[in-house]
Amino acid sequence: MQVTLQQLFGDGATQNIDTITIKKSDLPGLLAASNNTAESLLVAILLKVLDTFAGKLTDENGNPITDENGVPITFNQGDILDTFYLEYWRTIFKKKGNVNYRIFQFVLHEFEVY
Repeated sequence: MQVTLQQLFGDGATQNIDTITIKKSDLPGLLAASNNTAESLLVAILLKVLDTFAGKLTDENGNPITDENGVPITFNQGDILDTFYLEYWRTIFKKKGNVNYRIFQFVLHEFEVY
């Protein structure tokens, strides 16, 4: 299946022959600024891809929908893509000096016809 730029990165995403434009407001977890780091932009783009294809079902108020055991119901549509699949692996909490870090680890699978 071919996914459109807007399906993957939001309605504000556009492209022309020279550029791709993704609105920062469409990227989850990013506090938009004129000087966001390259790392924060990359992570926000990866989180957007992950949010698009996997997540938890929520009601109209954003509350998770759960099964009879209280476990959130999840979905994963990664198998509809022809060339790649991104999945969340784990979160690591690390402290460096007085600063706490939350490290998100992902696995990116790339499919190639041979």
